[in-house]
Amino acid sequence: MTGISRTSWLWRPVGRAQGIGWGDIALAAVLTVWAVLLVSGLWPGTRNQGGVFAAVAVLAMTVPVAWERRAPLAAAAVLAVGALGNELLAGHLVRCGPGLPAVLLVAFFAATRLDVRGLVVAEACCLASIALQAFYDPQLGAGFLVAGIPALAGACIAGRVVRSRSLAAATLRARNAELREQREQTARLAVAADRARVAEDLHDFVRDQIGAISATATVGRRLVTSDPEAAQSALASVETSGRETLTQMREVVGNLRADRLTGPQPVLAELGSLLEKATTADARLHVVGSPRTLPAGLELTAYRIVEHLLEALEDAPAARIDVTVRFGDESLELDVAGPAHAQPATAFAIARERAELLGGTLDIDSRAGRCAALVRLPLTAGYATS
Repeated sequence: MTGISRTSWLWRPVGRAQGIGWGDIALAAVLTVWAVLLVSGLWPGTRNQGGVFAAVAVLAMTVPVAWERRAPLAAAAVLAVGALGNELLAGHLVRCGPGLPAVLLVAFFAATRLDVRGLVVAEACCLASIALQAFYDPQLGAGFLVAGIPALAGACIAGRVVRSRSLAAATLRARNAELREQREQTARLAVAADRARVAEDLHDFVRDQIGAISATATVGRRLVTSDPEAAQSALASVETSGRETLTQMREVVGNLRADRLTGPQPVLAELGSLLEKATTADARLHVVGSPRTLPAGLELTAYRIVEHLLEALEDAPAARIDVTVRFGDESLELDVAGPAHAQPATAFAIARERAELLGGTLDIDSRAGRCAALVRLPLTAGYATS
């Protein structure tokens, strides 16, 4: 297990809250508990600093960590306002223990998420928060800025490096996808060209064979009365040539079929393995209802639809994708939800076309950067077996 796989759960979304992960909630909770114990005087080695109001007010200096990735600019602004409000309303209390890590965390994630203009504003808010704590916290003092400002700059630089690497990785994934599609397209063109050549050869072969059979049959017809044995030999030759031609045509046409099977067709039971190999996102499969065997055509169509819908969603380790398969009495439903890819229109169009071929529908709901696609495939009477 790699280090990334060990910590990937930290950034898995909490429910459908895109951009707020379990790690964000855990960090905010740890800092919040620490801050409340500290200002309440319950932390070992501290005196009774403040009352209930101070314990509540200090939440503004730690809770914003929970949405540091979803809205880093808002988190930085709340931290700055919270630092000022705590000093004005609750007085000079020791809060630097949890307060400073919260500021550095928000500064780091602001650098990973924001453009230059937004980053300048966010880092200014973080700098204001550090300055307020340095001047008013009893354990710090103005001299702390000598260490606090470089620490803030380091967090910002580290976040920018992570952002650069993430953008480079996303660009590389996009280029790999384009290259893969180009290779597949090249292969399809090569197959189509070969099929056209074989079809032309088949046309010439059938023309020559039918011409020869026709000529032999004509000779046999003329010899029916004058030379019955020769006529019978000609008809036998026609029969043999016809069967040989038919056998060869079947073989060639079988090779030309676009849907010729080279292995077993995928079924709904293989969706789990599809999610593992088709995307690097945190993809989860849910099955609702009573699973049962469906006709091969329906299962293949449903599998391909999910495959195309995955192409329309973001392929990133931090993304969360939910695939739900519902077995109903009258329809099979496929619900695929996740952050949308930059250009999902093509994949959605292909999926909708496949659904409509079976009389089904595809409904797409996009909001807050997350896309949900619901596919309904009807089951006619006797279409599914128990």
